[in-house]
Amino acid sequence: MSIEAIADGVERLARRTGAFGERPLSVLMIANPSAGGFTRRRVYRRRLAELEALLARAEAGKSGRSAPVDFALALTERPGHAAELARAFAEAPSTSPDGERLVVAAGGDGTSHEVLSALAVLDAERRGRVTVLRLPMGTGNDGSDGRDLQDALGRLVEPGGFIMTPCVRVVSADPSRPAHMAFNIASIGFDAYVAHLTNRLKSSMPGDSYKLLLDVMSVFYDRILKVVPMGVRAFGPDGRPVRELRRETLLVALGISGRRTYGSNKPILPDDDNACVIFQMSLFQKLIRKGPIARGLHRGLPMADLFTAERLEIDYDQKILAQVDGECWELGPSDFPLVMERSEPLVRTLRRADPAGAAGREP
Repeated sequence: MSIEAIADGVERLARRTGAFGERPLSVLMIANPSAGGFTRRRVYRRRLAELEALLARAEAGKSGRSAPVDFALALTERPGHAAELARAFAEAPSTSPDGERLVVAAGGDGTSHEVLSALAVLDAERRGRVTVLRLPMGTGNDGSDGRDLQDALGRLVEPGGFIMTPCVRVVSADPSRPAHMAFNIASIGFDAYVAHLTNRLKSSMPGDSYKLLLDVMSVFYDRILKVVPMGVRAFGPDGRPVRELRRETLLVALGISGRRTYGSNKPILPDDDNACVIFQMSLFQKLIRKGPIARGLHRGLPMADLFTAERLEIDYDQKILAQVDGECWELGPSDFPLVMERSEPLVRTLRRADPAGAAGREP
């Protein structure tokens, strides 16, 4: 299984893309060699076949671009390395005043999250000259630009322009704790606990261990962690309250938009609303409802509330786990009231050529 074979295909597409006009283009592909798309033979073969089909389509079309393209491949060596590579690429002196820069994140959601988080904190001038393309080379790929390479890299073949992607900032009441950013979904509670266990067991349970742990923890979660009433205040784009809740709560999730998944394609935000609260329920209800909730069929259920919000303020007095794009940490009473809030547009990404016909995930 060769990372270089994938990189070669990406480079060939970059040399033909019309997404950046005839401006000089510098491309950095940041690949995580431990990602499932590079280590699991069946997944790798599927991705390589998708890439070869896309290359055939691209090379049967228009000729390559005349403007120069510089391409480099960098492999991550440790946690945080993708962020370092992306930051250095964005901050490097420009060799052309009208040149464009493209970061291709080839890994799982962790790799994509590192790249976006590093770029999001740069000043607007540096952020404005870098575009990010996230390839589905991990196991879950909920934060990638498409479920397969034809979808993701198809944005180079048939570009639909650019879109600025926001994040969800998660800010503790404790000023000594750093803010966290999600570029897909931020949440606290049951799902964060399952994500935490999945991350711990990745090496010994490769594949979709999230589903197995989801089934098991739906029964045992409130026997491990105490579930008490949680206060949730939600505000809309105009700053007006849209919800005020206080109930025993299993999870609270806020996405950068609706129609978003996590946990390897579990549609917790199945339609245009970007916020979801799941309330505590009996063991019997958990057993019969966990399937529909995992399939995105929870709208209208008495234990689920879906709505649109720009900001959530959450009160709680117990320990609980939080996650942003699958990266988890523990919260305590001093972290509350906790704020989750959609940010201004931060990072430039490539738009689908026909976003309306492609499930409408883009923010």
